[in-house]
Amino acid sequence: MKAEYECIGCIIKHTQSLIEKADKTNKISSEKKFEDYKKVISDLIKNLEYGKRPIELSVSQYDSIYELYGKQDFFINEKTNANQIFLEMYDDLFYFIMNSENPLKTAAKLSAISNIIDYGVKNSFGELEFEIETMAKKRKFAIDDFKSFNEKLKTAKKILFIHDNAGEIVLDKLFIKTIKKFYPDIIIYSAVRSAPIINDATLKDTDEINLKELSIPIESGSVYPGTIFEKTNETFKNIFEKSDIIISKGQGNFEGLNKTCEKIYFILTAKCSVVSQELNVKVGEFVFKRDVVI
Repeated sequence: MKAEYECIGCIIKHTQSLIEKADKTNKISSEKKFEDYKKVISDLIKNLEYGKRPIELSVSQYDSIYELYGKQDFFINEKTNANQIFLEMYDDLFYFIMNSENPLKTAAKLSAISNIIDYGVKNSFGELEFEIETMAKKRKFAIDDFKSFNEKLKTAKKILFIHDNAGEIVLDKLFIKTIKKFYPDIIIYSAVRSAPIINDATLKDTDEINLKELSIPIESGSVYPGTIFEKTNETFKNIFEKSDIIISKGQGNFEGLNKTCEKIYFILTAKCSVVSQELNVKVGEFVFKRDVVI
């Protein structure tokens, strides 16, 4: 999908939040923050070109942030906390899945729901767990290609799951566990980012949630949010080509991989007007969509 003019404002707003995050660990002076912000925006403007994908536009933003502050994991505490919160409800949610009318579809829906959970949320008195289960019962996929996915599972031998954020990767694990429950012989690979970038999952997160008990974690080669196929490593490309099904989680991965391969099934929540218009759904709706290559 192509970036629209609204994407520029989103990237600029995100730049401010990244500098504020850097300020908490680096104690940056007001003048330096001003000059740093100006530099990031200046570099961004030089990279702007209509026809690029949204995540391609943001590459210069992250390169500039790395140049200014080094490759720090600014969200390390938030990611670990999110992983632990979801792990606390892991067993209960798996019980909920297996006792639902359609466990595989329920697990897919929980994966989509996790895409909208706020990082600051707590599971006080089980309220978050109750909210997730309630949404799973009441909400439907605005685009629902699950029947096609279910048919593909019957003959699949290899699946590549491209993950998005920490925290929600625990609910992705639940989806993987449910797939393995019904199709134990399927080999599943779990692709994560190759370096810390905002709240995206890395191998550290796969270790924290013990993902290797169900799938084979790999680095995608991507050091930016989302997945740009051309910027992935050879291991990822090889597994991508040989997989029978590819599950792409989250909006960033959708932005990079949309209309590239009909083996892909996108699971996401439409979080902005640009993506919702691309999908022809409302902002906030859940999507389970098979890719269409035009």
